[in-house]
Amino acid sequence: MAESSPVKLAELREIPAFRDLPDAQTQSIAAVLVRRHYAPGQIIFIEGEQASSLWFVFQGTVKIIKQSLNGRIQGLCLMNQGKCFGSCPLFNMAKNPATAQALDQVTLFVLPEGDLQQLKAHDPQFIGALLHLYSQRLGHLARVSDVLGTWAVSDRINDCLLTYASSDMQPTVKLTHEKLAALSGTIREVVTRHLNLLAREGIVQNENGHIIILNPDALLPPCAREDEKAFTT
Repeated sequence: MAESSPVKLAELREIPAFRDLPDAQTQSIAAVLVRRHYAPGQIIFIEGEQASSLWFVFQGTVKIIKQSLNGRIQGLCLMNQGKCFGSCPLFNMAKNPATAQALDQVTLFVLPEGDLQQLKAHDPQFIGALLHLYSQRLGHLARVSDVLGTWAVSDRINDCLLTYASSDMQPTVKLTHEKLAALSGTIREVVTRHLNLLAREGIVQNENGHIIILNPDALLPPCAREDEKAFTT
């Protein structure tokens, strides 16, 4: 749902794409951005729909998901505060290649396609910054493709735990078993069984609503363990 309150300059400074732009340039972008709120589970846009905007996460987390031909939902990534998604207008793509869904209470700053096209024509510095951000996302998506094609389910779950763990002294994952299943390409029951196994081995500790990682090295995928072994021998 759109909100009439304008986007403030200080708010935009919290988003990396705008952080180093001059005040006047950032203010002109703020004037065309639309603030929108989404409830947990609400769909932001659907795979295959006309691509019409560029989206910046100000608060909350957005899940990017894709549906296979057999109907299985696969989580591709989570977009948290400061990230941007919905790059189709940036690359002149007509359709959304995936679905975006609010994971919790989400506030987005939306740049409509018409205003984005104006920026592409008149503000190459800003577009260059966006292209840099998306080059990083392409690397992530290439890795997702490799993981889904070659890794065992247990390794995919472990990789999700490492990817979405907090950076605290005691890494913690605040995702439900169902969300972990969607991100690792499996079902909730498989995630639950695997987490129980990890808990019995002393690798993780299952708490109410979150997972504490006790031994991150034990969750490393086979390729990382082989690289570490080769480096130390």
